[in-house]
Amino acid sequence: MNRIKELRKKRNITQVRLSIAAEVSQETISAYESGKAEPKMEKLVKIADFLNTTTDYLLGRTNDDSSLRDISNQIVDEQLNELLNNYARLNNYQRKDLVWYSGIIENKDL
Repeated sequence: MNRIKELRKKRNITQVRLSIAAEVSQETISAYESGKAEPKMEKLVKIADFLNTTTDYLLGRTNDDSSLRDISNQIVDEQLNELLNNYARLNNYQRKDLVWYSGIIENKDL
């Protein structure tokens, strides 16, 4: 997990500050960075969110350290961004309703 250390330093974040955000000890962050331990998924997500990156980047699956939020901000307009943010706050039932309603709007005569 050298990428955790790389991004932490790039963003001028101490191990202590990252450990508080990830709800682990500073020693655990050190172990992650040195490869002596692997974070569980829940902790990996917290670390990625705090470092403003993706879990795929931390796992070495991509070389782009941009967060999904950064990427979406680059490729979508303001209204779509607002819609995506609203959708993310909905529960599963509300999301199904929104998809259903969007289908009605799409087929509505203008």
